[in-house]
Amino acid sequence: MDGPLLQTIALGVILVAAGWLLVVGLVCAIRPELALAMLGRMGSTWPIQIGEHGLRALAGAALVVRADYSGAPHIFSIAGWFILLSSVAILVAPRRWHQAYSQYWAKRLPPVLVRFMAVPTFILAGVVACAAL
Repeated sequence: MDGPLLQTIALGVILVAAGWLLVVGLVCAIRPELALAMLGRMGSTWPIQIGEHGLRALAGAALVVRADYSGAPHIFSIAGWFILLSSVAILVAPRRWHQAYSQYWAKRLPPVLVRFMAVPTFILAGVVACAAL
């Protein structure tokens, strides 16, 4: 997929998504209990469900569009398609399944593990942003 405007938009979406990952990592590192509470609310309402997976699908599509211009074209393409298709699958599945899954993990993950998971989240955000440029 080509075109300078499309590539610029895709790059912008990817950089915003990487920034979002940084924010998520900060919340996990500083307030793991809040991160778990937010995780437990995923899928709880249609606006949250659509907001979460609509934006996730947009980020996946941006990875696919940007793949050929990235530092990791095959990874961007595979990850982008996976993110896009899994978001669509979650959107068409019964919302209660997504809500039950998020609540399951929110109740079982210890805050110390959530805090520890901030580190790979920071790394992923940086790697994705750098590879997209």
